[in-house]
Amino acid sequence: MTDPARPDSANDDLGGKPRNGRTAATADERRELDHRLANSLQLAADFLIFAQLRVRDAEARTVLIETAERLSAVGQMHRFLSLRRGPEVDLAAFLAELGGLIGESTGLVCDVHAEPVEVPGEMAQQLAIAVNELAMNAAKHAYPWGERGPLHIACRRSGERLRLIVADEGRGLGETLAGPRPGGLGMAIVQAVVRQLNGHLEATNADGACFTLTVPLPTAAPRTSRSFAPPSDHD
Repeated sequence: MTDPARPDSANDDLGGKPRNGRTAATADERRELDHRLANSLQLAADFLIFAQLRVRDAEARTVLIETAERLSAVGQMHRFLSLRRGPEVDLAAFLAELGGLIGESTGLVCDVHAEPVEVPGEMAQQLAIAVNELAMNAAKHAYPWGERGPLHIACRRSGERLRLIVADEGRGLGETLAGPRPGGLGMAIVQAVVRQLNGHLEATNADGACFTLTVPLPTAAPRTSRSFAPPSDHD
């Protein structure tokens, strides 16, 4: 029976749990699901690594390895976000963590200078995907093979917009130099993120390749599509 003095104790005599206990259980279940998802993404990445060992075509092997790296990065980002409480993410801490992961996976020497700007978790993950793709591009094209070149990541608020810069000190974006391929998957992903965030991407030469992503800061969590499909003629 329900005790009027203890409204949350309904069904206690029948084995029910107080509501606050159920809330804690739900949070624990969510953390466990997040943990399993991150592990599943890493497992899928490992499968692709094993698969490329059985492939003879060099281009196919490269695609499998790059896809594995992308899955692993998304899993690590999801794990980081799942440990944060609340819907907002501090980009300073998030990008610092991401810079460390990029350094481990690419060999680049990352330095991060970011203001403590809070954004919705989904937006933080989209920005991290863009940064990771630009870092992979720098590792492939900016420096001679095996060289541990620098990668600079900066983020600051400018009025109601966020300005995110990813720059290297490599060979730049000249027409005759290796740079981001317009038809490459990595840049297609970056451009898709820019569209989803209603932002603007600028690529310049500044003692190396420099990419500046400017996006509006939302007043609420953005309602964005997860699809990386190209825009339609009506967009």
